[in-house]
Order: sequence, then C-alpha cells, then structure tokens
Amino acid sequence: MRDPQEDLFLVEALAEHHTDRMDGQPERASRAWALAGEIATSHGLEMENVLRKQK
Repeated sequence: MRDPQEDLFLVEALAEHHTDRMDGQPERASRAWALAGEIATSHGLEMENVLRKQK
C-alpha cells in the first residue's frame, strides 16, 4: 500500500501527463486527469489544492 506522499507524487505525475498529452492523445490525457482526481479525492484533497502545493 502506498502512503499519502506517494499518492501525492502520483497525482502530480498524472496531472503533468495530462498537460503533456492533451494535444496528441486527448482521451489518455483525460483519463490521467480523472485518475489523478480519484486519487486526490481518496485523501480528501481537491486537484486545485494539490497543484497549488506543487508550485
């Protein structure tokens, strides 16, 4: 089982993948964003909060 910090890392990576793939692979990019959101929500976080912490 992953700890919350590992999940935060996954959320950040999936969000970055989403940004990088939106033009060429929009379906995969959308799935990455949705999965990131699911993981964030499982920890009681909103995507906006996760991405703000990333900066």
